[in-house]
Amino acid sequence: MSRSPTTEQKLSPAEGKGKGVGDQSKERKDNELCILVDHGCPTAETMSQMASSRSGYGLAWLLLHFINMGRSKLPFEKLDLVDFSLNARKLKLLLASFLSGPGILETLKFNCDLSDTASGIFDLLPSSLEHVDLSGNRLRCQCMEAVSSALSSGGLPKLLSLDLSDNPLRPSGVRALAKCLSSSKVPLPLQSLKLARTKAKAEGVETLAEALKAKKTTSLQTLDLAENEMRPAGLKHLASAINAEAVPRLRVLILKLNYLTLVAGDNRDYVPTTDTDYGPIAEFLSTSALKELEEFDLGGNHIFDREIGVGEGGWVSAAAFGTANRFPGLRRLNLGGSDSQMLPRQLKVFATALGVKGAPSLEEVVIPREGYPDTPGGVVALANALSSGHLSQLRSLKIANRRDIKSDAFAKLCRSLTTGKTSSLQTLELNTLSCKDVVDDGLWALAEGIGEGGLSSLKSLRLSFSPVEGVALSSLGLALGRGGCRCLQELHLSWYEHGGTGLQGLAEGLGGGCLLCLRDLSVCVRFMQEYMMQGRSRREYKWEPRGCKALGEVLSTGKVPSLRTVSLNWLCGYSFASVCDGLSKGRISPGVMVEVELRRGIQEYEDFGMTRFAKVIRQGKLSGLRKLRTGEHFWLSRQGGGVLGEALTHADAPLKSLEEVTLSGQKYPAVEAFLARLCRGPGSLPALRSLECPEFGWGQAPQFTRSLSAFITGGKVPSLRDLKVDVAGVGQEAMQAFAAALHSPHVFALRRLEVRFGGVSYVNAAADVGMVSVAMSSGNLRRLEELCVGNFREIEEVRALCVGLGSGRLSSLRKLQFLETSLGVEGGRALSEVLVAEKLPLLRSLVAASTELTDGGVWALTEGWMIRSPPPLEDLNLDSNGLTEAAADALLTLQSSKRMPLLETLSVVDNDPFDEGLKCLLSAAFAEVRYVEEYTPWVAHTDFG
Repeated sequence: MSRSPTTEQKLSPAEGKGKGVGDQSKERKDNELCILVDHGCPTAETMSQMASSRSGYGLAWLLLHFINMGRSKLPFEKLDLVDFSLNARKLKLLLASFLSGPGILETLKFNCDLSDTASGIFDLLPSSLEHVDLSGNRLRCQCMEAVSSALSSGGLPKLLSLDLSDNPLRPSGVRALAKCLSSSKVPLPLQSLKLARTKAKAEGVETLAEALKAKKTTSLQTLDLAENEMRPAGLKHLASAINAEAVPRLRVLILKLNYLTLVAGDNRDYVPTTDTDYGPIAEFLSTSALKELEEFDLGGNHIFDREIGVGEGGWVSAAAFGTANRFPGLRRLNLGGSDSQMLPRQLKVFATALGVKGAPSLEEVVIPREGYPDTPGGVVALANALSSGHLSQLRSLKIANRRDIKSDAFAKLCRSLTTGKTSSLQTLELNTLSCKDVVDDGLWALAEGIGEGGLSSLKSLRLSFSPVEGVALSSLGLALGRGGCRCLQELHLSWYEHGGTGLQGLAEGLGGGCLLCLRDLSVCVRFMQEYMMQGRSRREYKWEPRGCKALGEVLSTGKVPSLRTVSLNWLCGYSFASVCDGLSKGRISPGVMVEVELRRGIQEYEDFGMTRFAKVIRQGKLSGLRKLRTGEHFWLSRQGGGVLGEALTHADAPLKSLEEVTLSGQKYPAVEAFLARLCRGPGSLPALRSLECPEFGWGQAPQFTRSLSAFITGGKVPSLRDLKVDVAGVGQEAMQAFAAALHSPHVFALRRLEVRFGGVSYVNAAADVGMVSVAMSSGNLRRLEELCVGNFREIEEVRALCVGLGSGRLSSLRKLQFLETSLGVEGGRALSEVLVAEKLPLLRSLVAASTELTDGGVWALTEGWMIRSPPPLEDLNLDSNGLTEAAADALLTLQSSKRMPLLETLSVVDNDPFDEGLKCLLSAAFAEVRYVEEYTPWVAHTDFG
């Protein structure tokens, strides 16, 4: 074994003279340890893991000491502390141990919830750092001032990238950063700045834009401002900075989900305001200062949902992207998927502009869903652009759910993709919501082109269609199987057909032996015949689901050896039973992770499908099952639930990979039978992380509760992190069993618990809650991070819960939420006594929406926090509580006391309206106040329920 000359050193006589035997022995041991370390060659990943854990921290510090002393030449250029679990003092000690120099720390990543502990850390960062990732650390304005100080003092002279995403910086935090960027005495080498999801809003973007205008960051190449609610006002300031040539080298600009055309405003009907302003985006797209821009992400913003020339600032045209010398370097463009709209007319001018000589040579394009009218002109124009040869570098094309992809237009689009003019295409996603058989010609064209090698570079193919002719889809599957796409790694297909011919062709294609790179397969199919079997026997309605059994056989007999994940979304009925028959012919490799979602089929055949599925599991042929879900409105019978539960813990079904079981919408008899037989089996589910059971009626679930409790207490789900149960009125015996389960050491991994208790009719409701509170006091739930409790109707129930909350044994709890609960004034007072920093030192979010808290309850809660040390709350949700200006006064008094300095977000949706003067006071006291329901962009689904 060779030895490192830098670590193996013999003591010369001169060096050894004067040293005692003990000193020489110590130095010899140090040398030997250095030799062992160098020969072990721990990677940066290994050293990061050591530094992040209690058991390895000391060794990591020692290795770093050897490196600093020149005793070891181990590389330590990257440190990833995402999983750092020690205290701030040890983090500071670790960082203080780094020296600057070649090969010494260049990349540092924190994602370990630094929060307020971070302020003193940034002065310790070594000057050798080039890349710093501080995303997801709950950093605020105070921490940003420390970051800014490190930058402005010249402590990070080599910094090239800074990621501050997913921190609640808010406008004040962004302002602190902006001040540093603009006041630097020398230009900064910064090339990448990421501020996604930092709650910057228009005010923060304005200060950033002004800082950019100082032109101290002209080297900036990447700017990520995604999901910051900048709205038209913020975009206007950003456009001003860009037009001032503040970022002449910008190559990547991320502005997705920023409401770029939606003006902020109140709306008590829970729908987005219709007040829009298209002026700023029109100005932005007319700039000529982004000539080096290569990637532009505008996803989730409704920009092209108006006809050209209509509305305020309505001259927004998608043709801007093809205008000569405007975005000549553009390569990747995201205009939005299912969460955005693009009218056919806008698609037409966009595609036409791209098909002209001199337009940017795009490599990746995402096109949104359409708005009405659903005329095909835009799709035709896109096909022409693809056929022109001006998009020859296109590597990815994604088109969201569009009704204008139909008939001749779709066929032309598919032919244009396979003519060889887009031979570099690697990713293709087409989704259409067209009705009737209007995509068949396009499928034939796509199949023909693939068969001729027109898409030979394709690696990912995602297609979603409404009713299609099975023969057309079959041709596509067969073309894939003949080697038309030998590089294909991902195949996701969703369709609705008559017969099963399409699935038969897909199965034959998969088994053809030419898809040697395919790793991910997802199939969602619906057969019209399955709905026609309602009320008929299989013998009476003679239909054989062609292709179902063949698909199962292909998957279970290793015909696609490269597969790593398989997802099946099916109606639980006759066709799914046939798939299971095919699966029983062999065995899916344990290395293949399988996800199954079963939807409602024909009631007479649901047990038939479930029985076959359970048999496959019991036989050990589906050992890689990772997720199992039942869709809404799919109701298992007691028999179906029982056979499924029995299968999951059967002795011959080692489901070591099952992580999630979701029984959405199931009725009590089925779930009771499921849990009873699940518990009875000899096997366990060591990887199960989430078990979601539906809500039941009052007093319906005693046996279910006992079975679930026995399953947990028996140690069969040691990794369970998320548990949702309804124990309303189950009775004392069942509640004792449930409380015993929560009291056992087998719930140590639990992170989220949702429990719904009894209602007004159950006289022992407080006693039930008390049992669970005792379990909370045991210490076995000390890693619980989120607790949701519901259906309290009496103050005694709230007080019983407070015993557990005030025990001091829920030290990791971060969120407390009440569901359909009556708190009232006394509830607010009781909570104020236990929601204190001493008992709940990490509590950040309190959700007390629809709890009948009233003004009196808010006053009781805030008065308690005025005389006790409150928890470090950041978010307070008081929606739908009948609050008036009196409650607002209580909240203002609390904030003015500075006793809760981290409380920044207040939600008071659906309460009595506050006047404008009071709103101004609240906005001054809280960083964010919500008066209306947050708007979530509409997303269309591509599978069939």
